[in-house]
Amino acid sequence: MTEIQLTNVQFAQLQIDNLVAKDKPYHETWSAGDVGSFNAILNAVDYDNEFTYHMRGWSRQRVKSGTGGIITVDESNADKLYHLFTCYLSKLPSGVVKALGEVS
Repeated sequence: MTEIQLTNVQFAQLQIDNLVAKDKPYHETWSAGDVGSFNAILNAVDYDNEFTYHMRGWSRQRVKSGTGGIITVDESNADKLYHLFTCYLSKLPSGVVKALGEVS
């Protein structure tokens, strides 16, 4: 697994942890690298709906410009984000996710 792929896994796990632990609404402030991970996750998961369509456009624009972004996580998008990140992690070999848990 490359360093970038590992970063994407760590980013997805962190977002799941935040979705579970934080009271909604809250703001996620993502660096350009975080947005790149989010974009890669969106493109890797077969989860297409209006939400992911708009998020792909949002993240692609920021990847091209090399900027980060702020996302408000609330009741309207929390479940969709959770599903996106868990779908991404579920496609990985179980050893990768287990190893990540041992590192964090």
